[in-house]
Amino acid sequence: MKEGCLEAPTRHVIQWEDPDFVDRAKTEAEMARVFDICHTCRRCFNLCDSFPRLFDLIDSSKTGEVDGVAPADYHKVADACTLCDMCFMTKCPYVPPHEFNVDFPHLMLRYRAVELKEQQVPWQHRQLVETTATGI
Repeated sequence: MKEGCLEAPTRHVIQWEDPDFVDRAKTEAEMARVFDICHTCRRCFNLCDSFPRLFDLIDSSKTGEVDGVAPADYHKVADACTLCDMCFMTKCPYVPPHEFNVDFPHLMLRYRAVELKEQQVPWQHRQLVETTATGI
């Protein structure tokens, strides 16, 4: 398997209307797949706090692999993502058009959509995005 490619990163459209998009089990399965790829590469360790958190969770697990991290802890990684896109645009060699198809920021958005659907987003956080009400 070759690492990366010479082509520019390609962004796929977010399939937010697909019921699978907010399916927790499918989202967590995709997170485990992407986290495993990130764990083996670790180029992104110095970007946002998501990656050190992810690697600490993996390194402190019983297996030392992604399968040792409880899906209930995935929120710790998603909460630290600032959606800056640096991992996608500059660091990750596995973004599309690579066959691994890693889009970490879109995956974090997907996880947040799952949390919103399941009403797990605190009231304060929901209010921050109400820009007409808050004047931000």
